[in-house]
Amino acid sequence: MKQLKKWTVPEKTLRLLSQIFLCAVVLLSTGCSVKNEKHIIVWTNIPEFASYIELYNSTHDDKKALLIYKANPSKALTALNGAPPDVVIGPWLRTEKTSRKFRPLDTIFDREHISSSVFYSQLLSAGQVKRTQYLLPVSFNLPAVIFSTDNQELVEDNYMLSLEQIRTAGAAYNKQNKNGLFTRIGFAPQSNSDFLYFAAKTTGAHFHESKNSFTWNTEGLADSITYLRNWTKNANISSKTEQDFIYKYLYMPAYKQVTSGRTLFAYITSDILFHLSPEQTAHIDYRWIYEDKKIPIEDSLVMLGIPQRAKHPTQASDFIAWFLNADTQHIILEHKTKMNLDTDQFGIAGGFSSLKEVNEHILPLYDTMLLSNTPPAEMLSVPENFPAGWTDMKEQIVIPYLMAETANSGSRQIESLSDRVTEWIKQNYN
Repeated sequence: MKQLKKWTVPEKTLRLLSQIFLCAVVLLSTGCSVKNEKHIIVWTNIPEFASYIELYNSTHDDKKALLIYKANPSKALTALNGAPPDVVIGPWLRTEKTSRKFRPLDTIFDREHISSSVFYSQLLSAGQVKRTQYLLPVSFNLPAVIFSTDNQELVEDNYMLSLEQIRTAGAAYNKQNKNGLFTRIGFAPQSNSDFLYFAAKTTGAHFHESKNSFTWNTEGLADSITYLRNWTKNANISSKTEQDFIYKYLYMPAYKQVTSGRTLFAYITSDILFHLSPEQTAHIDYRWIYEDKKIPIEDSLVMLGIPQRAKHPTQASDFIAWFLNADTQHIILEHKTKMNLDTDQFGIAGGFSSLKEVNEHILPLYDTMLLSNTPPAEMLSVPENFPAGWTDMKEQIVIPYLMAETANSGSRQIESLSDRVTEWIKQNYN
């Protein structure tokens, strides 16, 4: 008889549950009720805001905020029939449906304590419709590769690398034994499904929102698939050879992959990189990935806005002005460090702040790896607009398709992306 596996809750899930529990504690400790009409209601799927709101409430005697956790604030807002919250914070707020739900925010810049100049201009523009500001940026993450400091001399640039530089340096690092088997592969595209998606979207696929679903550039996607296949074939012999190497040597976390010496580069994003412990980052370095002179911001750009029928727009503006302030975010980072809060989350709301000063002068004090390589403001590129369900669509449709096509030598018939989308919609909307 097969022995039953012991059921355990993953550590990440436990952390999330504890943070959501903290949200409830915020409500109880302030003596507030969701029905209390005097308080600012904040919807978000970012549990860190529980501690931010706790700080806000402790420093504002005449104003209080309540946090209500929504797994997908964008979907929740579009489906809402009753009274809306006062502030909504989360990714996917720039959808066609959701963007209509917000009131203009231009007057917030007339206040003495908030200025449009504190933001990255391209992030600010992402929240505009016909030059009217409806959303403000909160946080973002960036793509990168990490490598062992023992291989520093093999990485030609000090701050950024293009896909072509990664491919060239990776191929030069490859090493085979006398039997022709790889003992080192500089970079294996198939080792990270998120990298396949990143490479596809930056080399022509152009995924973006279309009504409730998404669309893409058909010719560009085909070119991206060819690009990824050729990378594997020309650098690492074949898809199977690369997969065998991945299975044998790259089963470990990204930082261990590079420090083991088995690979030169591993793909990672800033939110994962900067919550690694000092022990884990002691022997690694990183470079941002750019393409066409731009560093693409991750799809999950976090924005905030005030719904059209919010009951407390003035108080909501006050809360936003308090939060989107460099001094406030400095206090947040200091408080988080002292209290050892959210140690698994990077920066502000799980990413780089939307405020330039925070990233350039404050955040490096707490994440010292940033002292040598903060992202250049002028090179940041805002992602496309995506539907509210993009996380599921990407994970269940796009990435499986890219994995299948990249591994395919052309001899097998692969279900088309269009057919996958059609089938997914049938299963999820019918």
